Amino acid sequence: MNHHLIPQTVQQELLLPHGAVVKELASGGLSAAHIWRCDSPHGPLALRAWPPQHPPAEQLLAIHLAMRTARSQGLQFIPQLCNTRQGGSSLAVDGQLWELTQWMPGVADYLIRPSLAKLQAALQALAELHQTWQTHAVGSASRSSPTVAQRQQRLQWAWSQLSNWARSGLGSSAYGALVSSTLRHLAAQTPQLLQRLERLEAVPVAVHFALRDIWSDHVFFSDDRVTGIIDFGAARIDEPATDVARLLGSLEPFDAQRREYGLAAYREIQPTLDPQRVQVLDEVATLLAAVQWFQWLVLEQREFKVPAARLRRRWEELLMRME
Repeated sequence: MNHHLIPQTVQQELLLPHGAVVKELASGGLSAAHIWRCDSPHGPLALRAWPPQHPPAEQLLAIHLAMRTARSQGLQFIPQLCNTRQGGSSLAVDGQLWELTQWMPGVADYLIRPSLAKLQAALQALAELHQTWQTHAVGSASRSSPTVAQRQQRLQWAWSQLSNWARSGLGSSAYGALVSSTLRHLAAQTPQLLQRLERLEAVPVAVHFALRDIWSDHVFFSDDRVTGIIDFGAARIDEPATDVARLLGSLEPFDAQRREYGLAAYREIQPTLDPQRVQVLDEVATLLAAVQWFQWLVLEQREFKVPAARLRRRWEELLMRME
């Protein structure tokens, strides 16, 4: 069960104080993190080894502060952190950060068993989390959007590479049809998306801590209730529309009416959210994600520890959304 990957220091300083016994390696997907499920007298726990250098130690400290703020305000769907023997929230061993948290109940089954009640619960849980972080000043301010600036840069770079990519003959690769479709969408959509991003950048927005990687696999349900939101590794100061666009696009990629329903559920708690920002950020993110798969699978020929068919399917779904 790959227990040999867990350093003795982690056993002594993090697991032993909580009576945690490692049961199985549970991590999967595209993340380079390792996660073990553990038993303890207080219930199941999750031991996580973050990838080297991600997130940086000071950023993980900020993430843990944000998580503890949410828990202190009664948001039980945020994992409880377990301290090290020395009282810290994480442990650094040989350049790698380790943490121990509550193993969240429920399953990430929205895509298998979707319902309007689940959709409403997921968006309202996200709104409650955002409201807590905004109210308790976890980085709260009003300024231009970090996400908008970042996506402008990424989209402009991809646009500048389009001619080279189009002449490269990569459309004849094993992913040829996907490459051709991605480049076609990049050519057709980029000019108007850049204009829309420019308009968003001109409007200051409330920014505070945001998850930035909340999607279907990271929201756990028990029946129609949200019982867990996991994986905070990408969290940082950003505009909340980033999370709303990411979650809605993941849960309901092809049903605009359901996305409207989810957006309405979020706005019952956070009414100041601008739906137009969510729409633009969703469209840009979908295009950039397709470009990212093109870079990973074709340009870099990166290998992942998941079946190739699953990777292809993710790319295909993004292109289907753009169609």
